[in-house]
Amino acid sequence: MTEHSLRTVVTGGSGALGSCIVSALSARGDHVVNLDKVKSGDAIWIETDFIDGQSVSAAIDKAEEILGGIDVLIHSAGIFRANDFLSTTDTEFAEVLNVNLLGSFRVAQAAAQKMMARGGRILFISSIHAKYGIKGRLAYGASKAGIESMTRVMATELSEFGIRVNALAPGAVSVGMVANAQHISDWTSVTPAKRKVTPQEVAGMAMLLTSDHASFVSGQVVSQDGGASISHVF
Repeated sequence: MTEHSLRTVVTGGSGALGSCIVSALSARGDHVVNLDKVKSGDAIWIETDFIDGQSVSAAIDKAEEILGGIDVLIHSAGIFRANDFLSTTDTEFAEVLNVNLLGSFRVAQAAAQKMMARGGRILFISSIHAKYGIKGRLAYGASKAGIESMTRVMATELSEFGIRVNALAPGAVSVGMVANAQHISDWTSVTPAKRKVTPQEVAGMAMLLTSDHASFVSGQVVSQDGGASISHVF
């Protein structure tokens, strides 16, 4: 596995953040396949429904066939729902967990099975919402916290196959589904960096964590939040 011939699967690669990750990886020299419900950009696209286990398995099989193997999985796909605890319905909570948490499990398990023979790198996109009790983020925060726990367990169990597993937890991103949500619009005033993180910065960190430079990093949740997680602003 060489740095400039990585066979990479990105989920959610049609979204604002995911498309930036796809572009950065392509510029690095990766051969990239985008798994998403809709097509966007120039990368090879496979339609994927992350709440359907058969759809996920079929998409990973097809990606492996196209790429000749899978070295890297970056899982960026997810949905965002803003609602407070007392107003959240069972249906709403289940929807977010099904897409964000179970979807992460489905795609990571399918990809890991393809990586077992020669190793690989799995990176989840988490969020600062996993760590803080931010109002209106019940289901979303729970789904991201579950992803971070899954990261640690997977890293422990998959290490014998040479598979590294990490998560990247950005603060508020300047584009995307959470960018203009309530309680995030004032992010710049409460974060030490006084701004939101750009999708290019997230993409750059994703490249680092899936590169040889991070070959001894596994089971970690890397915060990329401009100092918010150490400043007790929430």
